[in-house]
Amino acid sequence: MSKAIIFTGGGAPSRLPVGLLQPGDMVIAADSGYEAAKALGIPVSLCIGDFDSTRYFSEIQHLDHEKSLADKDESDTELALRKASSLGFSTYVLVGGGGFRMDHLFTTYSLFDQYGPPTAWYTTYESLFLVGKYHRFEIHNPPQTVSFIPSSFTKEVIITAKQLQWPLSQHVLSMSTISLSNRADSPVLDVFASGQGKLFVSFPVADKLS
Repeated sequence: MSKAIIFTGGGAPSRLPVGLLQPGDMVIAADSGYEAAKALGIPVSLCIGDFDSTRYFSEIQHLDHEKSLADKDESDTELALRKASSLGFSTYVLVGGGGFRMDHLFTTYSLFDQYGPPTAWYTTYESLFLVGKYHRFEIHNPPQTVSFIPSSFTKEVIITAKQLQWPLSQHVLSMSTISLSNRADSPVLDVFASGQGKLFVSFPVADKLS
């Protein structure tokens, strides 16, 4: 299934998984997210935003782009998510948005209730993977640091993951009960989720993960 890959400003990774971009995918750069896509060699299908944060607006003007007003209620990331949704993309990957300004980070996170969470989120500091019901992760060099974070500010999710130094069994995960810096100590990690929400499994980028 084709997906949108949305690049946004702040805290982008230095590399992405091989094969992330597939035929039929649409790459949308939200303002300075264009700089991250350019640095990673990813061709951008559409640039969107007020372009007050990018150094490459003269270059962006020659690409397919939609310029918004500077004074607006939505963030550039929300404009990109709205565009992807209007074009029929039901799934997306988010690249960047992992730091520098706390208000921007929280604003991005708040969008997940409205537009749905990304299936994967790659930042400078971590790689996060969405689990709705079940996913098996391969752990190349256990023990591997791992955290579990709800994908919503408002919805709880029940998690079971037993191949951990501190096993989780029917743990109610919310913004007040985040499971921080556990350790996966087996070659595989099976994560089960149930309840109203979904969760992110977060791995530090310094560690190796398939």
